[in-house]
Amino acid sequence: MGGRQGSGAGLALALGLLVGTAHAAVPDVVATSGGPVKATARGAMTTYFAIPYAAPPVGNLRWRAPQAPTKWTTPVAKTKPGAACIQTGAASFRSTGDSEDCLYLDVHRPTGDGPFPVMVWIYGGAFTSGSTGMYADPSALVSKGVVVVAMNYRLGALGFLAHPALRDSDGSAGDYGIMDQQAALRWVQDNIAGFGGDPKNVTIFGESAGGFSVMTHLASPGSAGLFQKAIIESGAYGVSGQLTQAELEDRSAKALAKVLEAKDDAPATCDPAKVTADCLRALPLSMVRGKLMNAFTTEVGNVVPSVDGKVLPQTIKATFAAGGNNKVPVINGANENENTLFIALGELAARFTAKPANFNPADRSFLMTAEAYAKTAEEQSKTSGVPAADLMGKHYPLKAYGKDVALQPTLASAAAGTDATFSCNGINVSARVAAQGQPVWMYEFRDQGAPSLVGSIAGKYVLSFNQGAAHASELPYIFNMMDVGSADRKALKETMATYWTNFARDGNPNGKGVPAWAGFKTGKVQALDVPEDGGVKAMAATAFKAEHKCTTAWAKQVF
Repeated sequence: MGGRQGSGAGLALALGLLVGTAHAAVPDVVATSGGPVKATARGAMTTYFAIPYAAPPVGNLRWRAPQAPTKWTTPVAKTKPGAACIQTGAASFRSTGDSEDCLYLDVHRPTGDGPFPVMVWIYGGAFTSGSTGMYADPSALVSKGVVVVAMNYRLGALGFLAHPALRDSDGSAGDYGIMDQQAALRWVQDNIAGFGGDPKNVTIFGESAGGFSVMTHLASPGSAGLFQKAIIESGAYGVSGQLTQAELEDRSAKALAKVLEAKDDAPATCDPAKVTADCLRALPLSMVRGKLMNAFTTEVGNVVPSVDGKVLPQTIKATFAAGGNNKVPVINGANENENTLFIALGELAARFTAKPANFNPADRSFLMTAEAYAKTAEEQSKTSGVPAADLMGKHYPLKAYGKDVALQPTLASAAAGTDATFSCNGINVSARVAAQGQPVWMYEFRDQGAPSLVGSIAGKYVLSFNQGAAHASELPYIFNMMDVGSADRKALKETMATYWTNFARDGNPNGKGVPAWAGFKTGKVQALDVPEDGGVKAMAATAFKAEHKCTTAWAKQVF
């Protein structure tokens, strides 16, 4: 009996070791290159919040490439994301509690041993707002066996100012926010194995400014080898609007001059006639946070990473055209009604500032008028070269947008902006990647009943129109940000999360349990929709181009 009991105990021990080997406990504390970090258990997902990946970019480190953080010995034991980077005051999606001390990242991992594919999220917000705190629940992805990393990065003037006084020893200036992202990607290479991740299987993904950041990493020599796959969500919008280094330096200098010459803020340490790097780095944060952030955005217009001489030696478009981009498999796409979000933001602002404020959706006086549509067409004509008369009369005539006359200008303007800014740029990017011989899958998110990210007050929708598949409306189908609603929408969310994680795992979104997704080289774009509106299925790229006027209004727009 004794011997048999011993054998049983030995067998139990052996089985325990096997089980332990197969399902090792998620480590409570992980050692990183900077110091130890402590886990926060969140059901089947474990998160390590607010890990410093770079030193605080303050004082002498303001407007410099990120530096290694000071090492620590007491475990970082945060239970929420770190502070957002300073937001531009005029930004629509500002995160509260922002700080210059903001270069932190979060790691979310599943149970099990790994090594797991790694997905590195880059948030959007027009490079003027956003934070990891908005995306703190990626469990829809993590539950499918991937590690998700999300980092903060510098924004607005603090991330992209390129004043001549700030030139580095190599002559470069600007794009500090992208340098932050590259530092986070290097941190992943050095540390992610300790969290169960595979540093040789990294997918970068981002939406809007985050998608444009992905485009930037595809073009930047400094990002080579830091990732193996890329997902671009609504990120091709700025590929024709990048400034040269000289242009960005000139606009940065003008923005700074406006602030310094006003002399009505906290005492400045800069002589407007003789600006130095030291005086810029000594500017009071109150001045930078308020007037400089806003002046920079006003002077530059659409803030995007531009040519700085180091991160981007030339524009993204020129880099791709020359074949000098980092070549990896890509998922690329956009949403069917991108620009309805921006029109909605305008209506919401008008309702807030009305005297008295008006949140009655039945009051349609806040809808865009035909006269306002004509003005937007004139502005679009200036930048695109397409005659306004052609935009309004040939390509986007009001009569083509339903029988509701009051709603026609809104829908026509939204369609023109969506096509010119997102859809046609997007399909041109897909075509360029495919022509280089790289695998690329393209999608269009088309759910007209997607939950609106803006327009609700106290649970009541207050705007005059449905935004449909607006800019950023796919995000709740990737992250747990809000309830997407019906069972069909939850099924669409499940499908999209499976596509994204399949791609992160194997470089191909296809797999068991999801509709087949044909590569872009087959001439197909995947429609992502609920069954009542067509479901998840292939649509012809030619039909996509026709719907979005890519071969008519925007035929000369190339990438």
